Amino acid sequence: LDLSMDIETDLGIDGVKLVEIQGGLSELYPDLPKLNAETLAQVHTLGQLVEYLQEGLGTGDWGLGTGKEFSQFPIPSTQSPVPNTQSRILRSPVRLKYLPEPDVLDFALPDEHIALLTDDGSLITAELAQSLCKRGWKIVVLTFPQSLIPQRSPLPEEISRVVLADLSEEHLQEQLGAIAINYGKVAAFIHLNPSSHEATSNEVRYLESEKAILRHVFLIAKYLKEPLNQAASQGRSCFVTVARLDGQFGLGQKTNFGAIGAGLFGLTKTLNQEWESVFCRAIDLSPDLDPQTSAQHIFAELHDPNLLVVEAGYSSQGRATLVCEQGLGTRDWGLGTGEEFSQSPVPNPQSQVFLVSGGAKGITAQCAIELAQRYQCKFILLGRSAADPQPVWAEKYLSQADLKKQIMEDFLARGEKPTPAMVQKKFNAISSSREIAATLQAIEQAGGQAEYLSVDVTDGLALSEQVADVVERFGAVTGIIHGAGNLADKRIEKKSIQDFETVYTAKVKGLENLLRCVSPNQLNYLVLFSSVVGFYGNVGQSDYAIANEILNKSAHLFKLNYPNSHVVAINWGPWDSGMVSPELKQAFAERNIETIPIEIGTKMLADELASANQETVQVVIGSPLVYIPDKLPSELKTFRIHRHLTLAANPFLQDHVIAGYPVLPATCGLLWIANTCEQLYPGFKAFSCTNYKVLKGLIFDENLPNEYTLDLQEIAKNGISEIDFDAKIWSKNSEGKIRYHFSSQMKLKREVPGAPVHEFINLSQDHKITATASSLYQNGATTLFHGATFQGVKSVLNANLDKITIECYLPKPGERQQGQFPVQTFNPYIADVEIHAFWIWAQHFHQVACLPSEITNFEQFVPVPFDETFYVSCQIKSKTESSLVVDVIAHNQQGQIYTRMLGAKGTILPKQLDEI
Repeated sequence: LDLSMDIETDLGIDGVKLVEIQGGLSELYPDLPKLNAETLAQVHTLGQLVEYLQEGLGTGDWGLGTGKEFSQFPIPSTQSPVPNTQSRILRSPVRLKYLPEPDVLDFALPDEHIALLTDDGSLITAELAQSLCKRGWKIVVLTFPQSLIPQRSPLPEEISRVVLADLSEEHLQEQLGAIAINYGKVAAFIHLNPSSHEATSNEVRYLESEKAILRHVFLIAKYLKEPLNQAASQGRSCFVTVARLDGQFGLGQKTNFGAIGAGLFGLTKTLNQEWESVFCRAIDLSPDLDPQTSAQHIFAELHDPNLLVVEAGYSSQGRATLVCEQGLGTRDWGLGTGEEFSQSPVPNPQSQVFLVSGGAKGITAQCAIELAQRYQCKFILLGRSAADPQPVWAEKYLSQADLKKQIMEDFLARGEKPTPAMVQKKFNAISSSREIAATLQAIEQAGGQAEYLSVDVTDGLALSEQVADVVERFGAVTGIIHGAGNLADKRIEKKSIQDFETVYTAKVKGLENLLRCVSPNQLNYLVLFSSVVGFYGNVGQSDYAIANEILNKSAHLFKLNYPNSHVVAINWGPWDSGMVSPELKQAFAERNIETIPIEIGTKMLADELASANQETVQVVIGSPLVYIPDKLPSELKTFRIHRHLTLAANPFLQDHVIAGYPVLPATCGLLWIANTCEQLYPGFKAFSCTNYKVLKGLIFDENLPNEYTLDLQEIAKNGISEIDFDAKIWSKNSEGKIRYHFSSQMKLKREVPGAPVHEFINLSQDHKITATASSLYQNGATTLFHGATFQGVKSVLNANLDKITIECYLPKPGERQQGQFPVQTFNPYIADVEIHAFWIWAQHFHQVACLPSEITNFEQFVPVPFDETFYVSCQIKSKTESSLVVDVIAHNQQGQIYTRMLGAKGTILPKQLDEI
């Protein structure tokens, strides 16, 4: 060993192994500085690593015992870690989720900055450029060579165009530098991807021209990392990609599309995690949308304040995003709970022939063994490793240490000087041969048949020739399991073209070649091993996210064209395999990411083939890869956000009508503020609000303003744990005068306190108010006026002059029914039901109607669930002729508090509602 050795190329240590080594060092030497992603990107040699560790340790003189004192290093424990028996491995189908139209954030590009817009050759480019110019943006259009995009969108004279002469990385870097000098630094980048020329084909095709565009956007992101992040310090900077699949991320199942464009989604979602300060948004527009409408949608997304949404699509069905929420089809393997999906037997299992890439080693091999045990089918296993038998001298050395020692001796015996990398390479080859042989043996012992082919799936010709030879013996291939893949983890600014190609070709070119080996019509199964990285993005894995998103959309595209085939793209989380050390597992645990035990993951794969619901094409198995920043900007910010409210966009309002007009519930004003605050700071939850006031209700009549404005002022930040806002919602009347509607102070928390227990619950029935659920909601003089969306009171358990307790249950309204007021953390529909308690009390004991007007303090510990029984205990604090003040606590049967409203004030109306 010498200090000039490269850690990766000379020693064979990758980033994952370095995390493992660091974990071991940290146990021995707790004072050593931690290696983060930024450090790993800069440290290449042993010498650089030593320098970094020395700098982090300070100036202590270990040899003479002078200088800074260091703590004693404890002897590491030899006790094995206790296994986690409470792992929860969820299977969650991916689905479309309706989104309301986005709000509009006030912002402008920083002075002397530009927006760089790529030309897709359609009129959308000109429409969007003109729209942004009218609002004061300086636009420069970047045009690809005509070999990629033959048409060029006509541009107004005031908009500059820069043409790429070729697709070299050097030329791109030069042009981006020239743009910064000649026009201004880039503060916003918008890529318009052309519609696929092959969208009418019923084949899953991957055009080199589409790949070339995708790869160049990847490089553009690399070189815009610095300017976009610098611009973000002066306001909003943007990285936006626009694809033209079907407006529903390929899930519409109505039209063909080019799957390569979907790689933009993976890129954008990864940049959203790597670039904490830059607004990143992936957009999918239906090709049926006209240029003007398309430009309007892109403009709307650019100004969306909601950072919880990273991808949005537009089609004839409206605006949507993708989610994988628990619900129908969800399966919880760790605790045995959740809804079990139905299964149907695999037909003629022993006649099924699976072509399996990456299938002789690792996780894919374990899955093949499980399938063989369950179905006794046949496998053609593919891998790049040679199938050579291990050397005779290696057979008796089973442990890693013994084998490596013998490898070194073998090199020395042949007169060679072995390096660690040489030893590791030979060790890997022997281990690979052993694992391949063990896999084949395990499949045979399980009753299946298997043959291994040493072939690279990216070599289409060699693959076809070798597979054809085995098919003559096994029979036609009836299923494909694509598990091959490569990694080249590093942040976007460190990526190279070779990184992109290495990762892309194994996944995408590999799938293309596999599909060319067989007739698609004969495939009963197409199983793609994708990754949660494609669904969520992940720091350092932009190319991997790109490739896996293309796989995801390829699955949807294949299902569209071959509906009788069982197609599924499994977005796996990290597996608890031999490659995952305790240190790496700890790193996952810090992000609340469960690793998938092999015995569970393989069974889930086998069950997936037997799923009775073959319409579920994409599933996420494992934990979400949600990146939460570990720091907040210290400065206090202000935000102005506009919303256009309509009755048509909010169907639930028809269930909240007072005196003939729909009225926005007071709880929706609270949700408006809470949701927006959360959307500005992903990872934080609205915990409490104080001094919430209804200043002027929102009545949907002929005087409804065209626009409402929410002003948010940050008033305090407590490290990374709390953020406090002052909020006001206002509009202007026909005379231009400001009218305030709602005001409050809102507190967000990174970690919400545990739910306390309400000590004075009384769930006994005294039968003083015997009204049934149906009779409570008659919209009469002595009943509640609410429609179905808000009819949550089941019964009144007890009531007296001091308090009332009600039993409640509210079915979940549909996403479109919730309109512009969707449940996020706070639930305005259930909160409105909670308020019904003091309405019923006021009606029963005083024969008056009462509408909420203030809440002194509101806290939410646990979201109140839809479709479950909950209870509301209401304590009367005071009553006058004009007002009623109460404390309202929502809790479960055991008294665990969901929410509490302290000092909730209601205004007593001079007339009954039906008389107003």
